[in-house]
Amino acid sequence: MSSKTFKLQIMASDHMVFDGEGESLSLPTTEGSVGILAGHSNVIMAVVPGLLEYTADGIRHQEVVSDGLLKVENGEVMVLVDTSEKPEEIDEARARRAEEKARRDLKRTNSNRDHAMVEAELSRALSRIKASKSKHKL
Repeated sequence: MSSKTFKLQIMASDHMVFDGEGESLSLPTTEGSVGILAGHSNVIMAVVPGLLEYTADGIRHQEVVSDGLLKVENGEVMVLVDTSEKPEEIDEARARRAEEKARRDLKRTNSNRDHAMVEAELSRALSRIKASKSKHKL
């Protein structure tokens, strides 16, 4: 491991996304988009639905992730998320249907908890649509 890389593990609930040496990581959190490089200070943060990007071996990778956690400890980075998809795996039509459903549901929610859950579904759908459009640009 060089001084410009760090141990990076990205795990979804059903598969290992990446386990190796990372050069950079950018992901959506409750505090906004966070960037991680080698030597980052220790931190634990909540991950929110959106686009996660990481660089390994000089290659930039993208994943659309759902809710989860980020932990940076002693130079090692771990990301745990419920779901993770590569942009090329996303069915844009299905993501658009999910967006429409979430928008309808948002108008009908009665409780703060339901509202927050539907907002997360909408955010995930919008992230999936955005990523599916960019898959041809990578």
